Amino acid sequence: MVRGVMASLTDEQLGAKVTRTEPGWPQLEGFPVQECLRIVLNEEWEHRLYAERDLSVLERNPVS
Repeated sequence: MVRGVMASLTDEQLGAKVTRTEPGWPQLEGFPVQECLRIVLNEEWEHRLYAERDLSVLERNPVS
């Protein structure tokens, strides 16, 4: 799914800016779509690394 979305994005879409309507991070106006995608992909990658690390530990030391 992610590969499909990434492949379908145009340079124009990646260069667009977005605005949040609810409070919170990122900033409310003019946040680059490309930066939003970078944040999401980095977060998902880090979660995967932690999951793989934790699964390796559990496989070595199964809980009885």
